[in-house]
Amino acid sequence: MCNLGQGILELGEERGKAEGKAEIIIRMYEKGYPLEQIADISEKDIDEVKAIIESREPVPV
Repeated sequence: MCNLGQGILELGEERGKAEGKAEIIIRMYEKGYPLEQIADISEKDIDEVKAIIESREPVPV
């Protein structure tokens, strides 16, 4: 695989991981976990957790 293709693949993998982590953060928030606990488990600071929660729209059930 050429360097460009490898770079695109790695970028996609990183984006997928970030989106998956954001979904977990949203689910924890919706289930009532405290922000401090979400930040601790996700290894992000509270401001990052708040930004993820505020930027996501609720998932229809």
